[in-house]
Amino acid sequence: MKYIKYSIIVACLSALLYMPSCEDFLEKPVSSDITVDSVFASKIRTEQFLWKVYSTASIYEFNGFWSGTDNRFYHYGASGSLVSVATDELEVEGTYAAIPKYMHTGTWNASTIDPGSWAIEFMSHVCYQGIRNANIFIENVDNSPFSDGEKAAMKAEAIFLRALMHFDLMQRLGGISVVDRVLKVSTAEDVEAIRIPRSTYAGTVDFIVKECEEAAKYLPDVYEDNKYLGRIVKGAALALKARVLLYAASPLFNPPDGQPYVAVSHPQVRELIGYPSYDKDRWRLAAEASKAVLDWAERESGWCRLYDEMADKRDNYEEIFINHTCPEVILSAGLLNNVTGYFELFMLPGNVAGPQNQTNPSNHAVTFNFTKYYRKTDGSDQTWDETEGQDYPYAQYRNKLAELEPRFQASAFYSGTEWAKGSGVVYHFYETNTNLLQNVRGVGFMRKFMKNAREGSVAPRWITFRLAEFYLNYAEALNEIDGDATEITAALNAVRTRAGLPAVSYTGTDHMRELIRRERTVEFAFEQHRFFDLRRWKTAGEEGNMKGDIYTLKLYGTNSVQDATYRLEKIADRVWEDKMYLYPFRQGEVNLGYIVQNPGW
Repeated sequence: MKYIKYSIIVACLSALLYMPSCEDFLEKPVSSDITVDSVFASKIRTEQFLWKVYSTASIYEFNGFWSGTDNRFYHYGASGSLVSVATDELEVEGTYAAIPKYMHTGTWNASTIDPGSWAIEFMSHVCYQGIRNANIFIENVDNSPFSDGEKAAMKAEAIFLRALMHFDLMQRLGGISVVDRVLKVSTAEDVEAIRIPRSTYAGTVDFIVKECEEAAKYLPDVYEDNKYLGRIVKGAALALKARVLLYAASPLFNPPDGQPYVAVSHPQVRELIGYPSYDKDRWRLAAEASKAVLDWAERESGWCRLYDEMADKRDNYEEIFINHTCPEVILSAGLLNNVTGYFELFMLPGNVAGPQNQTNPSNHAVTFNFTKYYRKTDGSDQTWDETEGQDYPYAQYRNKLAELEPRFQASAFYSGTEWAKGSGVVYHFYETNTNLLQNVRGVGFMRKFMKNAREGSVAPRWITFRLAEFYLNYAEALNEIDGDATEITAALNAVRTRAGLPAVSYTGTDHMRELIRRERTVEFAFEQHRFFDLRRWKTAGEEGNMKGDIYTLKLYGTNSVQDATYRLEKIADRVWEDKMYLYPFRQGEVNLGYIVQNPGW
């Protein structure tokens, strides 16, 4: 069967972003031209409103939307950077990025994530706007002129998107206010009904899982009409359920010693931030849910599979992120048609990818800390024996990086290589700073997602779920319950060998945990997984992860390749406190009196 990549039509989403808000669109007085009834009396308007739900309830983390009057742009990536800048993956230059200002210094709090400030990367009220739109659709689509089958499928899409936004909140905040209906206030007596307190963490997980199970009943495996690229399929509902259960089983929320990430004395608060006691069976549920995704891909979808169709492993890996019909991608979101404006400024290196007319690029750079996770192509570790402050020949820098596996070559643009493969134009970052490359805060710039990108080229899409995740999710969960060794290694090796690395044998639970986590770190570099993986594993506070010293390989020289050198240098010292494992609720929400703040904030 012909495979189809699912991403809502970019043009439709872009137009919807500039439509009036849901409240403006549907809450005009009865005498107005547009009412709830008139919207859902029309097939066209009903479908348009479903696209509105997509545009306000999807996860999109690239930086390319900026508005001085509409703070919803904070919902799309961090301010001026990817969220991965908060981890050991990336560093940035420039002054637009908020993560170095707040997260790296430990100065973020319940007020700096409020609307109106230069927020970090997330605004809970924007998720609830998407949830409200989904609820309006769910409560009204049955009045539309579609067939019963069509209405059930469309409602399932909105149920999934409502669940996705609840998950986006939960992965940062723990137990949240679950909103499964349209909130209305007509009189003063109605106010109390919309003051919804936080559900327990367990209650939030259960709600999302049930939403996914309900949606999966009615979602199709595939859409045959190409005009619907991007619509949610059954596999997406299974994928969200699997990720939620993996997170729920992990040490942050299901601690083996039963102890929360910070001291908590109140039992109610303890239940808001995780499970009060450990249950190994949660790992079994996570393993079964991930296996269900793999089984769906193989037996039901007719199209979904690990992408492994190109002989060159670097090209093959790059293709996942630039080919909108890649059969590995279960769900993605698009916001921009082409690379322009702020996307160039925030996402592309220096001035090598087109006339930006900017002098303050974010210049995402791959840290030396993160580079060390990549192995050489034979599966062995690279020798990193540099001493801080000592000069080493530039040729050694180039050779060591060139020996790293194909996923590094696809993910990092380092000195002495081409930005556009095959162009013949090689950049040496230490040369005259015409291209704004000289001050790179890492071993090289981020290349992943951006193969041959330049001004006017087709913009990449943000991948929400791809099949490789569920191979590694399955391996991780199965390993934690001492599951079948053959299945654990098969799932892990499916991803490793696709990347060109040799297969590994089973070596025991503890060592396999290290291998699986390292593989996950490399495979999902910069895809926002590590930002949450370090939290759920409770390793964010370990030296060099989200805390402590961050290093680069700094280049020195003029215009001579022979005379250029490099040094191992520290570029940052990041602050971490364990209260940061969960975000604070916005102070404005807590001040209302019915939201309990997370501990430590």
